[in-house]
Amino acid sequence: MSLLTSSLAGPARRRSAWPAIGLAVLLAVGLAVTTPAAFTAQNIVNLLNQQSSVMSVTLGQTLVILSGGFDLSVGSVVSLTTAILSLGLPPIAGALLALVAAFGVGLANAVGIVQFRIHPILMTISTMTVVQGAALMIRPIPGGEVPDIFVRYANGTLLGLPLPIYAMVLLVLIASALVNRTRFGLHVYAVGGSAENAELGGVRSARIIGACYVLCSLFACLGGINLAARIASGDPLVGVAFAIDSVAATALGGTLLSGGMGSIGGSVAGVAVLALLANGLNFWNVSSHFQMLIKGALLVAAVSAHRRSSPGL
Repeated sequence: MSLLTSSLAGPARRRSAWPAIGLAVLLAVGLAVTTPAAFTAQNIVNLLNQQSSVMSVTLGQTLVILSGGFDLSVGSVVSLTTAILSLGLPPIAGALLALVAAFGVGLANAVGIVQFRIHPILMTISTMTVVQGAALMIRPIPGGEVPDIFVRYANGTLLGLPLPIYAMVLLVLIASALVNRTRFGLHVYAVGGSAENAELGGVRSARIIGACYVLCSLFACLGGINLAARIASGDPLVGVAFAIDSVAATALGGTLLSGGMGSIGGSVAGVAVLALLANGLNFWNVSSHFQMLIKGALLVAAVSAHRRSSPGL
């Protein structure tokens, strides 16, 4: 990617996030006008705390989508992580085992997609099924106990804010620096734009794509650790919604599903949109069924902006 192209791409990436930021502002203003109770300090803190795990998963999903891929196994990684942490292992051993398992899932996705040329959707659906089965074998029903140190982390506060909020901000800063300030991030955009052209420019696209899948699984694992700490138990199905939510937040944030264009800031705005929408619908007593319909309609609207020239995978 030339210096001129890179300098022009930066503003375009930032502009891609503007619709999501505008929608988040509109939702916030609408909530403030119609439901003043939604804008109490306690509700805002609760809302941020609740989104900490979704944000972590979405950051990883954004990396994969920027590189031109797709990862539907992230939700199962979240479930598996909570199941492992509820086994009663020592805290460090449990966390390391969960991270190693997530690394294995990401590596399997990378090998299948890069080496065996399996379509990302088919490959990650396959690993999603395998990992979900493993989570159910480890923890057939919700329960178990998460090490106390994790629970104390989830319940801890600093300057009045829960620690998971600080962890979420830290992960956003790390992901943003990785994408915007490193050669790796530049290569992710280049590979997502055109793997063939990136190869001609000396970029080893297979390594970049593989690294994105591994990082995505690790971000999902961190989200699972955070979630297990918050619910203080394991649940083999707790991550089911994370795959669609992370894709929806990334697409709403303006990241092209074909790769090569988007931003971490846009994905943050996408998570904010989904969170504000869900919070508002809860305050307005809209049933969960209609909430799913509305979320699905939003996702269709977001992906409709990224239509392809021909149908099919």
